[in-house]
Amino acid sequence: MDCRSNSWSLKLFVFLTLLPMLALASEAQTFKHTETTQKIYSLLTNKQFDDAFELAIENQTELEGIVEFDLAFGIAARSTANCSQGLFALERVVQAQPQSIDGRFTLASCYYELGNFPAANTEFSILSQLKLSAELMQVVNQAIESIEKREKLSSGGWQNAVQVNFGMDSNPNNGIEDEFITVPMLGQVRLFAQSREVSSSFYDMSAQFSYFSPISQQSKWYASFGAARTEFTDDEALSRANVNAIVGFKTQLENVDIGTRTFYRPLWLDGTHFLNYFGVIADASLPVLNQSTLGTDLTFAKLDYADLNELTRNQIWFDFWFETPTFGGLSRFTLKVGDEQSDSPQFDFNSRKLTGIEYSFTQQVNWQWSYKLKADYLKAKYDQPHPLFAESRDDKLLQVLIDLNCQWLDDWLLTG
Repeated sequence: MDCRSNSWSLKLFVFLTLLPMLALASEAQTFKHTETTQKIYSLLTNKQFDDAFELAIENQTELEGIVEFDLAFGIAARSTANCSQGLFALERVVQAQPQSIDGRFTLASCYYELGNFPAANTEFSILSQLKLSAELMQVVNQAIESIEKREKLSSGGWQNAVQVNFGMDSNPNNGIEDEFITVPMLGQVRLFAQSREVSSSFYDMSAQFSYFSPISQQSKWYASFGAARTEFTDDEALSRANVNAIVGFKTQLENVDIGTRTFYRPLWLDGTHFLNYFGVIADASLPVLNQSTLGTDLTFAKLDYADLNELTRNQIWFDFWFETPTFGGLSRFTLKVGDEQSDSPQFDFNSRKLTGIEYSFTQQVNWQWSYKLKADYLKAKYDQPHPLFAESRDDKLLQVLIDLNCQWLDDWLLTG
């Protein structure tokens, strides 16, 4: 008898004996990955992103390599800002199913989040050739445009803007309601018309020219120069013009963005030089939670009044802000604290403490239109009573702005 024949017969017998057991094991694994994948998607649908990712991690060792599980794992990783952990799973998905829109879109998004813009651009470009819904095609096109803009930014160059605004100011001269005021030493005094509260519509035009140059992948320096002029319809409201010049530096350390810049902003009222405002700003921000950012700005500056030395003050200003996605847009909450001290103790009645709060909401409606809403409240409490009026000032400012932007052409943005 041939021994080799007996060997092959034995192997065949073992295989046929184990085949039903292997089939049962395969069915059990199929059932498990189907059940697990459905649970992950259910958690994602209910916005329980952390729970979905935790469940995916628990089953990764056993189920990775199965396309359906890999896709669910990748989406859960993307939803919890863990793109680096879901990258290989998503790459396996698009390799096994090149037409998978969900897989390729999630992979492209992860590449983008991780800063691999060439790879993200490749995936988004492939997506643009597939049959997508109108909404998803719009998102893909916006992503491609955003990557192209980032590539331009990384190589340095100029960014310029021209802006026209229209609005209404209830008190452009920072005046008061009363026509007559009481001065303890003089009695009733009638105010000049320019010192009275007056409401006026206005328009302003501004232009900004900026140049930036990368030093490394994490660092860059930049400079900008701009000018603006505001005209009011009421003759008593003082027109104003200002120039601003900035030189700054930005870098990134351990996911923390750090920057510093110096600025100079002279101001003219009705053509007369009124104020020089200059100083230095340090800022820092870092990502927190899910796609949110926490940051702070610290300003040391001087307000140098040309012909009013008693108003000249040194300024310390602190902004603490939190930015987070909201209702398809981006919300930013800012708390403000400031302190301004006069140069000379004899003018301490002009020293003041400032507190404020600001909220802004920005939303991209479609590839062409976007808008920004901003509400800003500021309160200033003066340190000492004014010697002439025998009382301390307590100023309040409320400002509401609406900016509407239209991407007219690829390199032109209209703002109003």
